[in-house]
Amino acid sequence: MASELHIITLGATPAMVADAVAGLEHLERCWSRFIPTSDISRINATAGGVLAVDDSTITLLASMIEGHRVTEGRFDPTVLPSLIEQGYAASISDPSLVTVLPADDSPTASVAQLVLDPDGGTVAVPPGLALDPGGIGKGLAADLAVAMLRSRGASGALVSIGGDLAMSGSAVIDDGWLVKVEHADPLDGVLCTLALDGGGVATSSTRSRRWVLDDSERHHQIDPRTGRPSTTDLAAVTVIGRSGWLAEVHATAAIACGSTSVMRYLSDHGLSGVAIDDRGAVHLTPDLEGVTLNEQVGAR
Repeated sequence: MASELHIITLGATPAMVADAVAGLEHLERCWSRFIPTSDISRINATAGGVLAVDDSTITLLASMIEGHRVTEGRFDPTVLPSLIEQGYAASISDPSLVTVLPADDSPTASVAQLVLDPDGGTVAVPPGLALDPGGIGKGLAADLAVAMLRSRGASGALVSIGGDLAMSGSAVIDDGWLVKVEHADPLDGVLCTLALDGGGVATSSTRSRRWVLDDSERHHQIDPRTGRPSTTDLAAVTVIGRSGWLAEVHATAAIACGSTSVMRYLSDHGLSGVAIDDRGAVHLTPDLEGVTLNEQVGAR
C-alpha cells in the first residue's frame, strides 16, 4: 500500500499483532494494482466475465459500490485509466512496479455494474472496468485489522495506514484516541489534535503524491467528470466517519467540492471534518470550532 503502518493496542499479545500484520500483507496481495496476480489486477485484466476472488475482495468491492452511491458518484474507483494517462502508472514505493491495462475499446463501466456473489466468492465484471483501490483500500484494511484485533480479545485498537485510521474500544488515555491532523504541507507540523471515541479518520490532499508530466505538475485527485486532476481550491480535507473506508470515500468527495461547498457537503452527510484551502485558511465543521489550532493564518 506504499504507506507506513502503525498499530496501537490495549490487551493484545505480540502474536495477535503479528497476525494483524500478516492479515494486512494478505490484503496487499489481494488488492494491489501493482501485483499482477492480485484480485484487482485480475479484474482489471479481464474484458468481462466471472472471477473467483478472496472474501476480502468481495468486501472491498461492496465498499466501493456503496462509497460511489453515498457520495453521489464523487468517489469513483474506476478512474484508474485516467490516473495512468496522467502519469501515475508506477508504484510510489517501487517504480519498477507498473500498472498496465489491456487495450479495450469497451465504454468505461461503472463500479455499480459489478455483480457480487458473496456465497460463491465470485464477481461478475462488466467490460471496460478498471479499478484503483487507492485510499479506500487503506481505510478498509485498517478497519479489518482493528476488527480482527478486537475479536481476538484486544480491549482497544488503532491502526493507521498512510494516515488513514480506524479505531475501536478503550483508548490509551481517558480523553480518547488522540489523532493529530497535519497542515496541508506536513513540513508545517500539526494543525490540531482531536480526541475521538472510535470510528475512522481519513485525509485527502492535492499536495501528496504529485509528479511532473509534460512540464506540468499533476496530483492523484482525479475529477471523475473530466478525467484530469481536480482543479479544487482545497489543499487537504480530513474527515471523521463511522469507519476508515467511509471516512476515506467522503474525504475524496469533499475535497472535490471546493472551499465554497465543502462544509455543506460534510453537513449534508452528517460528518465532522477539517478543510484547508490553497490560501491556508482553515474551515471547520461546527462541532470542531472549539478545537485549538496551531496555525499562522486565521481560521474560519
